Amino acid sequence: MNIADAERYLERNGETLLAGGSSGAKVYDIAGKYVFKRVRRMELKNDELYVSYRREALWYESTMGKGTGFCLPFLPEILDVRYTDEEIAILMKRYRTVPRENIDEELLEKIMKALAAVHTAKIPGFLEKGQQDNPDPHLFSDEEIQTFLSGWRSVLAEHPGVFDEAPLAGIAENINNIILWAAKESKVLSHGDFHWDNLLLDEQGNLLICDWQGVSVGAASGDLSFLFSRLGADGIHLDEKQAVHFYAQEIKRISGKTLDGEEIFRYMDAADVLTSFVFWHEYLHGNDVERVRGIYGKMTGKSVLTKTTLGDKIFFEKQTVYKNA
Repeated sequence: MNIADAERYLERNGETLLAGGSSGAKVYDIAGKYVFKRVRRMELKNDELYVSYRREALWYESTMGKGTGFCLPFLPEILDVRYTDEEIAILMKRYRTVPRENIDEELLEKIMKALAAVHTAKIPGFLEKGQQDNPDPHLFSDEEIQTFLSGWRSVLAEHPGVFDEAPLAGIAENINNIILWAAKESKVLSHGDFHWDNLLLDEQGNLLICDWQGVSVGAASGDLSFLFSRLGADGIHLDEKQAVHFYAQEIKRISGKTLDGEEIFRYMDAADVLTSFVFWHEYLHGNDVERVRGIYGKMTGKSVLTKTTLGDKIFFEKQTVYKNA
């Protein structure tokens, strides 16, 4: 089975759409056995999205051939990849999704082991080159910061009298300080969009990770914090200390490197603030108060970088998040 076979199948049998979000990517079922993702440039909102899907195609392509130096048990089986300046197509084996109600210690350990395998994997050349081209962290302009601030204020305004907006000013004032401090974290292969819906199970119960548009050279804390943040927003709260223990244990087993758990959490705190302040306001309009509370509370109630720093140490302050509990 290759992409040409998948296209013929769709012509003969009609298109059964498994997913087709506002981003423009369309995902089809092929005979109940395969998944066919197709992205057309003309159907996307902007070229940045196309670049991200092309990065995913390059990533999958780099892991397919023998002798590439990659042996990645956390990847789905990719049968074919095709990309041009106008269209991207990826054909992969179809797998089971992971039910959220099945979260237990065994599954949590499995997820952390898979993520540790990602973060210790070899970084492909095309990502290494991108890192060399952009060695410095991106700092936000005053105009960008005001855009994030206005976005959050408009979200909170949908729930009048519930949230205290005051902590937002502290985040806005210190967002670039957080970026500079977080940039000191060691860089690894990062998934970039590590959340529950991108987890799959094969026939043997092994955990696989899909949707690699965000793959990059980045910080481990970003993947960790994003997983917990997304689940927390949905009212699902994992034992983060247990999860980080499993993660550090697996990093030690794979690489021999011993991680400082407290340092991991400090970087996760910074990642929570950055991701939430910069991106989450775009997705929370129209959401109920509890979902907004889940994101806003984690961003402002747990950790905000203050001006007080000492060397490489970072100090966080608690803040009042809600006017009405």
